[in-house]
Amino acid sequence: MVASTVSTSPMTRESSAERFFQWSLYLLLVAGFLALMGTGKLDLASQALVIPALLLRAFSLLMRRPMVLSGAWTTRLTLIYFAFFAVDYFYFSQSFIVALAHMVLFLVVMKIFSVGRDRDLGYLAVLSFMMVLSAVVLTVDTLFLFTFALFLLAAMATFLSLEIRRSERNSVAASVEPRKRPEFYRALAAVSAILGVLTLAGASLIFFVLPRINSAGYLRNFGAQSAINSGFSQEVHLGGVGQIQQSSAVVMHVQVLSGRLPAEVKWRGVALANFDGQRWWNDPTAGFRVPTVSTLDLTQPWLSSFYSGTARVVRQPTLTYRVVLEPTGLNVFFLAPVPLRINDNHRVFQITSDGSVFDAVARGAESDQSIGSYTAEADTRDPAPLVLNSNLRDYPAAVSKYLKLPAVDPHIEELARATTAGAQSNYTRALAIETFLKSNYGYTLELPGANHGDALAYFLFERKKGHCEFFASSMAVMLRTLGIPTRVVNGFRGGELNDLTGRYIVRERDAHSWVEVYFPEYGWVTFDPTPPSQAATAGSGWARMGLYMDAARDMWREWVINYDFTHQVRLGSELNTTTNHMQSSARAWITRKYRRLVNYISGWQRSMERMSPWEMAVACTLLALLLALPFIPKALLSLRRARRRRDPQHAPKSVASFWYTRMLKRLARKGLRKSPWQTPEEFASSIADPEMREDVLVFTEHYERARFAESTEDAERLPELFEEFAGKR
Repeated sequence: MVASTVSTSPMTRESSAERFFQWSLYLLLVAGFLALMGTGKLDLASQALVIPALLLRAFSLLMRRPMVLSGAWTTRLTLIYFAFFAVDYFYFSQSFIVALAHMVLFLVVMKIFSVGRDRDLGYLAVLSFMMVLSAVVLTVDTLFLFTFALFLLAAMATFLSLEIRRSERNSVAASVEPRKRPEFYRALAAVSAILGVLTLAGASLIFFVLPRINSAGYLRNFGAQSAINSGFSQEVHLGGVGQIQQSSAVVMHVQVLSGRLPAEVKWRGVALANFDGQRWWNDPTAGFRVPTVSTLDLTQPWLSSFYSGTARVVRQPTLTYRVVLEPTGLNVFFLAPVPLRINDNHRVFQITSDGSVFDAVARGAESDQSIGSYTAEADTRDPAPLVLNSNLRDYPAAVSKYLKLPAVDPHIEELARATTAGAQSNYTRALAIETFLKSNYGYTLELPGANHGDALAYFLFERKKGHCEFFASSMAVMLRTLGIPTRVVNGFRGGELNDLTGRYIVRERDAHSWVEVYFPEYGWVTFDPTPPSQAATAGSGWARMGLYMDAARDMWREWVINYDFTHQVRLGSELNTTTNHMQSSARAWITRKYRRLVNYISGWQRSMERMSPWEMAVACTLLALLLALPFIPKALLSLRRARRRRDPQHAPKSVASFWYTRMLKRLARKGLRKSPWQTPEEFASSIADPEMREDVLVFTEHYERARFAESTEDAERLPELFEEFAGKR
């Protein structure tokens, strides 16, 4: 049995340093495990293995009864696990980092119960660092900052106590049983805390000062891809979005740099052309690459055809914004209509025929990193005046695919024609269908109970409620039956403003589908036939707390995870502006005070010039008294001491101390200094010169009788002895 291999003998007597070292090493292990557990990537089996082991280790430290696994069982279990590691990597974890984290946790448990030598304690410290290193790869959350600070504090305490422990063992006094002193624990803990705080401060300073080229770390490429479902896909299945919208996970943050964000703004991801009755999709091979550029100008003629139609429309930026995407593995740029430019340094862009923009490198096999952040410009003006009377049917050949339809229920075309019977233009026809769907159908997050062959017909004529993709698909199909090119767009809608950061939070539940209708005079125009959701949006204390947490995570990602040379320049510029403002304010304050002081002194000078000689004499006398006032107490004390020295009858002790001190100063000038632990007699006897020793012994006898016996005769004799002593030397 394994249990039989564990010994539980009482521990030997421990010194204060040994005890502190054992507990600080234990806290180091706990901090490393908390950092790894805080990533959220640790499975329950690993937690069930390590947590009891750590609790058992704490119990053994409290009871001072070591629990050590025998060497034979340690070897067997280690060999078994190394055989299991391959199975874990290829079958269970399917990730090298996760499998490596499992192995580190196993080694931690084994070392906890096989500590026999000092080097085993060192192995535990190394394993705790490996747990923190694994946490670095698996997370970018703010929680890691706090667990790392705890780890750093425990590390400082561990290595400080290790050195004290080593010195204590090597010292001569180590053979004597040390006493347990709470003051030692408090002092060592305080020093560890101070060093930990200073190290964190220094590391933060270095982090923000050293130049950055790329915010992505080396080990980040080994991490497992995030399994977060962002609520966005490059295909739309009827009923798919409704299941995702219930998640409040953050997808991206949007910061408005200039302009104003439109109400219910649409963050355009991909537009889908092909429909088979159940699914919208695009040809994955469509589109082309744009060479590596820092700014993609979508207003160029060879690119603007995706947005502007056959007629040239002058686009002007009315909105500039910055998007910061969470690490969800997405490689599409979410853009507000109508997109004009994208600024993202050194990207290889890929543009599809539907106007979607991707990161070509992240999309291919060359990299597994998603887009981090980018800025973009958009023309958010209402296009209605340009297309209000549009009835042109002269569509380019590339637009013909947006008219194709599968076999649909003929009642859908009848419904489309009935709905648009009074419309006089293609725009008013699209507006009529949008209004009809918003007014006569309901929005719900509940999925249908069973599959139906014609999902749109079931939605339009029977169920009459559904998700946004049902509304978008219905409008697109109805317009196509009327010969108007239409496509379904997948992306996100709106966002929640966090007033703490001034940024909009776009969540998974904001995933949305709408339509774009083609007008030759302008291009593609956005319509949204989905009625507003009836879900309650009232705020609460917990919602406010969520905004604070989001602000903390946003700051962590902005200034730690994504901190690069651009952020450094921005931070330097802000610091420079702030310091210049402070310097200007300080200079102005000093100038004001200086001028006020000059004016005040000038006023006094003019007043003194008008004074008579008698008034001047009185003023000078008062000023002299005022200046002498702080020195009066010291002068009185000196006078009192001088009087006592002149009258040994009243203060023989003070007189003795005064003359003995003068004698010591005289000897010190000759190189003879009395040590604090020497008595006056011992000091006098230690003088090598016989004649000087005899004089000092005589002086010391009179001093001691005057000092301790309050002998006035001896006190009166001390000045004469000092004069004789000084005269000889």
